[in-house]
Amino acid sequence: MDTKIICINCGAEIEKDSTRCPYCGYINVEGAEKKFLSDLDEIDRNIKETKKEPVKALAKGFTGGTKTILITVTVLLIIAILIAVELFRETRDEPKLFMSADEQAYASAYVEQAGEQLTEAFEDEDIARMADIFDTAYSRDRVSLWGVDHYEAGYASSCYMKLQQCLPNLDKEEMSVKEAEEITYYCFYFYYRAYGDDGADLFDPIRDDLVLPVITERLGFSVEDMENFRKRVCDPPHVNRSRVYKATKKYYKDYK
Repeated sequence: MDTKIICINCGAEIEKDSTRCPYCGYINVEGAEKKFLSDLDEIDRNIKETKKEPVKALAKGFTGGTKTILITVTVLLIIAILIAVELFRETRDEPKLFMSADEQAYASAYVEQAGEQLTEAFEDEDIARMADIFDTAYSRDRVSLWGVDHYEAGYASSCYMKLQQCLPNLDKEEMSVKEAEEITYYCFYFYYRAYGDDGADLFDPIRDDLVLPVITERLGFSVEDMENFRKRVCDPPHVNRSRVYKATKKYYKDYK
């Protein structure tokens, strides 16, 4: 049985039962739902186990078995509400699921046109334009460009523009964990050349001239650190965002 699926946000191959994409953090509705149902089953089993001991539950009264059941039900309701809110928040901006023939025709035309625009921007080495095409498709129009020519260069362009936006956070007196995580992920994305051969000529100079000095001088990582992290944070050619956060969080306090 195939246990892999494609993330609808970034196009990476992920485990079918994952609750989130390990590369972009996007929620996997099917995996999240399965995890939620599994949690419900576990709570239901706990309730049934409590009911197997009626004498003890009765002896404890409201402060014992009955209270345990009420607390369990309350926790169950809270979990359900939180998951429902999270699913709504994460999926309201997901790439649109085109169902009708007209919508599918529109999607195909959109991808073809965006692919041509991405190729033109790539040939012009226009990073800002590639990032705009990529982000517009995913964030505004909710259409996946996975599979078009220069897809990786488009994603790399998006990462570069986002890195440029978040680097000024290093100048703040106090930086949040989220801000530190963003800078770390984007820097490591370029350090490990996750864009592959497609964008090497364009992004390797950026990696060497901009990203490496930031990583070693302002984030405090040594080359040895970065190489030791390689196997821990990479699923070639992808950089696993959650693994980067876990492997580097102890360094955040030294960022400058």
